[in-house]
Amino acid sequence: MKQLVLFVALISARVLTMAQEPNTYVSSKEISVGGILEVQYEISLSKNQHITFNPPLGYFPCNRISAKSNLKGTEFKELEILSYSDTIVDSGESKLWRANFKLIPWDTGTLVLQPLPYSLDSQMSYFTSILVQSTFIPAKKGVRIYDINESSTPFKKELVWTELLSKYWWILLLFLLIGLFIVVYKKRANVAPIEPESITLKQQTLQSIEKLEAKHQWRTDQKLHYTELSFILRWYLSTRYKINLLERTTFETILLLRALKLDEYLITQISLIFKEVDAVKFANSELPSSEHEKLIEWSKEVVIISSPVETSHV
Repeated sequence: MKQLVLFVALISARVLTMAQEPNTYVSSKEISVGGILEVQYEISLSKNQHITFNPPLGYFPCNRISAKSNLKGTEFKELEILSYSDTIVDSGESKLWRANFKLIPWDTGTLVLQPLPYSLDSQMSYFTSILVQSTFIPAKKGVRIYDINESSTPFKKELVWTELLSKYWWILLLFLLIGLFIVVYKKRANVAPIEPESITLKQQTLQSIEKLEAKHQWRTDQKLHYTELSFILRWYLSTRYKINLLERTTFETILLLRALKLDEYLITQISLIFKEVDAVKFANSELPSSEHEKLIEWSKEVVIISSPVETSHV
């Protein structure tokens, strides 16, 4: 019964927020290198509303992250834009704007497609980030990759070593160089690689929040600043509790966290943070310096309270 109520609430929340927030769709969460990934953006508009959207050209803005990197990750320049199209569908007193991208990844990794900006009646906002996994196509057992045909030509006269060496000395030199290369390669391969310092999810998230705070971006572009803060906190909660919150609304996020029976104080703090962030992203609010500092401290507190207790090994 509880699962049924949760499902109905999630569907209802999606319907209620569809007219206020843009929708983001992706054809698959896992894509093979060289395969086509389709991304679609939608937003419902009134008859008098006008949307301005400038699609990226050439390559889609994207970062690649890993378990031992910071949450921002490194720039990924191998997500090629194959095609782009957009359209507006009229339906009575409203209209639906839709944009479609066809993308091709040319390398592997955990990819975060960056939030694209758009302007709605001169008010700037951002679409949601997208998390996908790009991998190579696994080899199939029994399928031959290369066919090698061997042949030999017998000597028609008695083998003379001096004549052979004078004529084919370069083959002997080639074998010597190949042998030298193998020896050098094995020596280098035996050297143990330097293991990068391992940090916990808690340390990684706190570092990301501190880096965002150090940029002072909230002074010039609060929407972009709080979009990044929301992504950091949602990424942490998704990783910590093994659920995907990157594409959930605030209502859906709090509903899912309550279903996990988390501490009520923790849920209240998370709800207050996302409420303030949504006010900036969707209602064009401007937060003063004191509110900014409070949100940063609340975000750190959420990470510290919800993280497992760290113990030192003697």
